[in-house]
Amino acid sequence: MISVIYVSVADPMIGEGEIADIVKTAQRNNARDDITGALIYNGQNFMQLLEGPASKVDACLAAIRDDRRHSGMVEIRRRAIDCRDFAQWSMLYEPRFDGDPDRISRLGMKGRIDTGDERILSNFLALGRRR
Repeated sequence: MISVIYVSVADPMIGEGEIADIVKTAQRNNARDDITGALIYNGQNFMQLLEGPASKVDACLAAIRDDRRHSGMVEIRRRAIDCRDFAQWSMLYEPRFDGDPDRISRLGMKGRIDTGDERILSNFLALGRRR
């Protein structure tokens, strides 16, 4: 199994309805393909963590790369994993996730994300607050 994190630039015209459609489609497809993960939108960019069988994750990333609702997709972390951080979610998305540093730290301490991913998440959310 692998875990991959990527970031991309959201289409400036994207709305909440389109993001809800992305999440709904991801939840359906990921459940079918044994992929789990999380999606975060900071108001300008997407960051997504995907985990599962390498061939399935890579196929999912290829489809995501072709989606016109974002651009500039860059993979920022890829690693082999023995267990999933987001095993209970086909695609976790919380529209009002504010990136409160205490909430992020608690996620890390509960073992849902490792400390390296916690730093990536904190930096990503800080970029969204800089507008």
